[in-house]
Amino acid sequence: MQKNILLIIILFLILAEASAKEHKSKHNFKFYLPDGYQLFNNINLFQVYDHSNKDPVIKNQLNYVKKQLQNQNIELLYNFSESPVNNITILVFNNNYKVTKKNVLKQCKKILKIERKIGKRKVSLKECRIHNEPLFADWSMYRENDSSFVEDAITQQIIFLYKKKEYVFTSACWHKCNKNRDDLFNLVKSIKF
Repeated sequence: MQKNILLIIILFLILAEASAKEHKSKHNFKFYLPDGYQLFNNINLFQVYDHSNKDPVIKNQLNYVKKQLQNQNIELLYNFSESPVNNITILVFNNNYKVTKKNVLKQCKKILKIERKIGKRKVSLKECRIHNEPLFADWSMYRENDSSFVEDAITQQIIFLYKKKEYVFTSACWHKCNKNRDDLFNLVKSIKF
């Protein structure tokens, strides 16, 4: 019985890997995602924030830094078959700093502080830790909290440093957040430069 279950699990994993589609990022790497995801490349961070915020105060703040935000190209991955709102975003920054087990919590709190400034809600961290994927990264961390932007949403991030660039993969989800988190982890694990 246990051998049959193990065989079924292995078969499922092989089929899941075989059905994954390779995507080419505009940030010069390739990655795999399961069927159902669509890649949207021709947008920037200003468009995402502007569309997701209706508060006039936030709109004024966004307009103040509009030029900077428009220079931040973003990739959006939506899986409409799972939920019309769950997504993964990919951002890359020219940053070079060190995160260790000792200072990872400080870094997570710093990111959350910035998120709270733009968002409307005061939330706390659910999880913050060093992460081991991708294996080639100088360091990698995982953080999770309730969204500062939207009630009942969850923000999950894997951030890593590779060749003096900071790669930020963010999952925003309202439904099936465990599945979205698994997709996020699998995406990062599959990256090839």
